[in-house]
Amino acid sequence: MIRFAIYAGLADMEASIRRTILGPLWSTLGLAFLVACLSLFFGSVLKQVLPDYPEYTALLASGLIAWTFMASCVHQSCNLVWSFLNTLRHNRMTLVVPVVRVMLRNFVILLLNISLALIIAWLYFGRLAVTPLALLGGILLLVLNTFWISYVAALASARFRDLPQLIAWGLHLAFFLTPILWIEDNLPRHGYLIDINPFASLIALLRHPLLGLPVTAEIWLGASLIGLLGLLLARWLGRHAAHRLPYWL
Repeated sequence: MIRFAIYAGLADMEASIRRTILGPLWSTLGLAFLVACLSLFFGSVLKQVLPDYPEYTALLASGLIAWTFMASCVHQSCNLVWSFLNTLRHNRMTLVVPVVRVMLRNFVILLLNISLALIIAWLYFGRLAVTPLALLGGILLLVLNTFWISYVAALASARFRDLPQLIAWGLHLAFFLTPILWIEDNLPRHGYLIDINPFASLIALLRHPLLGLPVTAEIWLGASLIGLLGLLLARWLGRHAAHRLPYWL
């Protein structure tokens, strides 16, 4: 099953490149344009409550790279059940396969986004402050947490057809409550809102190594604990509810 998911994901990437000029790089260039526009607005218009422009641009870009990967995987997983409707009805294929297929496609885009960010940082600052080992561990934990969130979202969306709209709304709300457009120093009296936000730890897994900042033990422990509990939840749901999937479709 996993081999089939990997093959299907590679086929999706090949299809996205065929008869195009840049293929998946269009998503990367679009993200770069979004970072440039947002950093220009928030870094200039609201400069009285933000750090200097280059620092804020780096914080914004790294946060958007991590968030785009998570949000895309979750959002696409909520709707993939209906894309694989006939396959899931008539084959003994678990929901893990299409979820892995979606994640593989978005993982390639994540690597392209990270590569572009490193190239721009090298051209802009003349050096790279990235910590490779921490970045590798952060990517692994980010993918692990994104997987169980996407799987649970896909399984719940198959049972409750109105849930994808609620999840999309929840992702928009979480985006503004997570330090991506703003920084932690903007909440001096309400720092606990960051501590109880699991997405903040997941964003920091990628942001801090890219910027050469230390990843604290609290971030590693929090992300690992969330991932472990999430995988246990996904496994429990898979064993007790996944066999009912054909009856829900």
